[in-house]
Amino acid sequence: MSICNGGYLPQELLINIFCRLPAKSVGQLRCVSNLLNSLLSNKQFLKSHFTSNHFQEPEKLILLSNSHCFHTITFKNNGVFSNSINFQQTPSDQFIDICGSCNGLVLILNKDDTIVVINPITLDFKKIPNSPFALDPVGSFSMYGFGYDYVNDDYKIVVISRYDHDNEYEPDVLDMFMDIYSLKNGSWKRIKSSPYDHAVPELASGVFVNGALHWLASKKPDYASVIGAFVLSDEEFVEVPAPKSLDKDKFVFNKLVVLKGCLCMVVDNLEGYGNRIDVWMMKEYGVKESWTKLCVDGIDFYDFLKPLCFIRDDEVVVNVDGEKLMVYNLEEEISRDLEVDGILDRFDSVGTFVESLVSPVDPNLFGIEA
Repeated sequence: MSICNGGYLPQELLINIFCRLPAKSVGQLRCVSNLLNSLLSNKQFLKSHFTSNHFQEPEKLILLSNSHCFHTITFKNNGVFSNSINFQQTPSDQFIDICGSCNGLVLILNKDDTIVVINPITLDFKKIPNSPFALDPVGSFSMYGFGYDYVNDDYKIVVISRYDHDNEYEPDVLDMFMDIYSLKNGSWKRIKSSPYDHAVPELASGVFVNGALHWLASKKPDYASVIGAFVLSDEEFVEVPAPKSLDKDKFVFNKLVVLKGCLCMVVDNLEGYGNRIDVWMMKEYGVKESWTKLCVDGIDFYDFLKPLCFIRDDEVVVNVDGEKLMVYNLEEEISRDLEVDGILDRFDSVGTFVESLVSPVDPNLFGIEA
């Protein structure tokens, strides 16, 4: 392949060089020539680029403001940079929630319960067709999850739905319905009901770690709290052990998050207005003894305080009541406001993602090696 002045470099060397570039730079190079576009768009290059960069590049935030605008927030060289996301929305689009991310793809929910998967870097997006199994939103609740099935090389959207037990439409139907959309096959299917009771106070999105989506739920008949892990390859639930010091009757009221690639549980120790949370981190997945407790103290909040991502080994970004972002230093036990230019109003939802070139549009480009 010619680079300049008639010179040539082996393709293997070029790929090695391009794999070290940020996704945005690779996207710009694709516009240089058809040859580069072909080289930088094939499945093997995307796999190599992702596995070369996702452990090096820090996580980014994606934020949905009250005005229904999306922004990305990047932490780099001790600076904070924001960028608005403009993709081809229709006038009827009114996005209300960020429901998860995986390998650079983000799942977002529209007001009418339609779903979109977008890559915030390339702006490739796919609108998911409505499920033929969806419950009537009047008198029902749904929770969403999004992750990658490494065994079957497929991205999957999982929806857990239930009727409101107090509604007049289906008051005696207690099933927890489970529907799955395969991006690879482009189709929905309904599987057997969840074995758990997902009638929890907060409709939380599934947390993707280690090939599984995780929800807090209750287990019949005594309604003990459990961490239910829905393994995408098997499409079955298994249980993940919780920290042994937690009350098994109450930890269903906590929150699950992912920090540094680890499953974490956030425990609010105070009722009402508080200023402290404990964050339990499972450092070795599936090993009960590996749960380690971190403490975020001294940040006043009314409704919730949710850790989002680490920007340094000892500094974590937290969402305070959906009103502001703050940075907490675990070593020094101090906090500071995170000021981001271009974001002036409250935000409805915020999530994390990693920079990648993975496309939600072309199923041939999905594969990422575990």
